[in-house]
Amino acid sequence: MENDYEIDLTELDSVRENLNGFWIPENHLDSENILWLDFYKKKKIATWETIPFTEEIKRTKSLPIKSCPTLAGLIKLNGKVQMEFVSLGGSDTTEIESLAKTKFKINGMTYLRHKGYDFLKTWNVHGYESKK
Repeated sequence: MENDYEIDLTELDSVRENLNGFWIPENHLDSENILWLDFYKKKKIATWETIPFTEEIKRTKSLPIKSCPTLAGLIKLNGKVQMEFVSLGGSDTTEIESLAKTKFKINGMTYLRHKGYDFLKTWNVHGYESKK
């Protein structure tokens, strides 16, 4: 893809900005689920949330409600930005192996940028339109 380039993993703000959005696992391109990362404004935390990608959701603009999603936080450790996952089952810190405009790799899994839902691009986690 034109304009695709590696993101500097030592720059927290750039990592956060480039992780925002929709992703699909490279080895599950035919999946009906996508990963949605929405790091709230200037904060370093998002829900690590897999959501369905369906025509019904496009039409109704309504997502199924999930309780207790995993939280993904960005922390700088040893000079590199890493992800810290927190859930009811515990917590773990994982290195982001690579990040570009169109893909990222974590825990050996490569994710590719996905078009996602237009209506969620201007909404925050609480369902209110935000001014990002």
